[in-house]
Amino acid sequence: MVVIGLGSPFLTDDAVGPRVVRELARQGGFPGRLAEAHAGGLLLLEELEGEEGAVIVDAVLDPGRPPGQVLVGGLGGASHNAACAHDCDLPQALAMGRALGMRLPAEAAIHVVGIVAGDVATFSERLTPAVEAALGEACAAVRACLPVPSTTPIPEPS
Repeated sequence: MVVIGLGSPFLTDDAVGPRVVRELARQGGFPGRLAEAHAGGLLLLEELEGEEGAVIVDAVLDPGRPPGQVLVGGLGGASHNAACAHDCDLPQALAMGRALGMRLPAEAAIHVVGIVAGDVATFSERLTPAVEAALGEACAAVRACLPVPSTTPIPEPS
């Protein structure tokens, strides 16, 4: 399982994906790989290859929702960076990667945690206050997307 924090660390709320990944690393005890990526589309295939599942954390642009609201969904979610304007969206990239023989997670095993952004255009390394306040909730949403480990004991060989 990989968690990919997607976005530019230099564009205010666009940095929320990498900030969530850094917060998960700070909290410790994470049962998977944490990665930062700064562009979506085909560029995400390298991070996804060989993984059984993934959570992509990204800013969401939705003027109808309050900044800082955390949304959880599948690949159809409105992530700001999962599609790359220079190549294709993530479902298209996954299809191309599979056609090339890459081992990629099933689409049902990829979750998107989006945080509604207030500002993704200002050059700053600081999140807006509403998005900063949502970091804890976003980390909890990521952890909720993780597969639950089996508690069934493995029988001893006879």
